[in-house]
Amino acid sequence: MLTVPRTQPSHAAGPDAAGAPSLSRRRVLAGAGRGLLALAVVGATAAACATKPSGPDPLEAELSAARGDSELAAAAAKAAAPVMVPALIEVSTLRARHATAIVEELARAAGKPTPTPGAETTSPAANAPTTPAPPPSLGDVVTALRRSADNAATLAPTLSGYRAGLMGSIAAACTTSWTVGLTPAEPRQR
Repeated sequence: MLTVPRTQPSHAAGPDAAGAPSLSRRRVLAGAGRGLLALAVVGATAAACATKPSGPDPLEAELSAARGDSELAAAAAKAAAPVMVPALIEVSTLRARHATAIVEELARAAGKPTPTPGAETTSPAANAPTTPAPPPSLGDVVTALRRSADNAATLAPTLSGYRAGLMGSIAAACTTSWTVGLTPAEPRQR
């Protein structure tokens, strides 16, 4: 009786003609899948263990500037010419809204809930002067807004996504405030 050697199907693993084990497509794909899974686990672990950049968040300085500008404009409104009071109050309100947006972004980035308005604690003025300082002038507010606009415009291209847009928006709003909103109207000539 004559025996016919059995041949293995092409998808099964077995030795090839040289005696080395051969790999089937199924085994290669299964191994690649396991390798990709391991790579994904290692990548996720590395991302979770990554440290945040050291140093303060660059938006912290912008938050201080927004709060300071808001307070400065409100104080200037108390001593300003009546025609400029509405514009100064609007600037104060606008910069307070900027501060709120920055606080929300800082909380989001830190993975913390957004603080409720008025929840920030301010240190009491223990070393406050006994004589009140003169109220800020319109020029003081314009100078502060120019500085804030320049700082936000410089910071915006170093950031990405929402933060870059937020800083660009703040720079534009500050620039508009000091160039348009706080420019006294010239009397009309007849």
